[in-house]
Order: sequence, then C-alpha cells, then structure tokens
Amino acid sequence: MEFNTDILINAAPADIAGIMFDPMREHEWMTAVKSSEPQTPGITVGAEVKRTSVVDGADVKWSTMVEAFHFPHVLRLDIGGGQIGFVRYEVQRSGSGSVARIRAVSDLDIFGFDLEKLKTLVEKV
Repeated sequence: MEFNTDILINAAPADIAGIMFDPMREHEWMTAVKSSEPQTPGITVGAEVKRTSVVDGADVKWSTMVEAFHFPHVLRLDIGGGQIGFVRYEVQRSGSGSVARIRAVSDLDIFGFDLEKLKTLVEKV
C-alpha cells in the first residue's frame, strides 16, 4: 500500500515537526498506532523505535530506523521489525502556514494517518 497525503497547517515548520516527528506523540494523531518505544534517545540517523499498531483487531509489531533527518523539514524512516517499507515526513513553509506531507509504503496500514488530528494538535498550541 502506498500512502500520499498532505495538509496546510497554520503554524511554522518547527511547531509541526515538533509533534509530527515525535514518536511518543504518534498515538495522538495516528489511529492505528497504540504504542511507541524509542530504543535510541533522540532523533538521529540510525535511531530505532519499536511500535505496536492494531490492524483489523490484531496487534502488529513493527519498528523504524531513521534513515535521514533534517529538522524541521524532513524525516525518513525505514520500516522493519516484521513489516517492510518506509515513511517520509516533509514540512515546508507555505504562505503564512506550512504544508505537512506524508509518503509511506507498507504492506499493511500500520499508521492510520489522521492529518486533521495533527492539525488540531499543532494549531491549539
């Protein structure tokens, strides 16, 4: 499955990336993710996070490793730990706000991306 989605958010790229790139906040805006456990402190190339998502009522374990990171504009994660694929987050200034984009490839929808929830989280700060 391939996922391509974007949304205009009335905020600076750093404000969006501060939430979007934080694995401990994924459950707040990704409906399938139930837990995220960083195995490496911070977001640096090679950092790993183990996750559990619920897909069709079953727990699915997976992990990511940071392949590329340039705060606040790009975070690319390779998916492993029983699943395969990647996730690319991108945040770019657009007028008085910013566009947050996601491109992901995975065999299952282990994400449940809800960019309206992300927008609400960012804009209420």
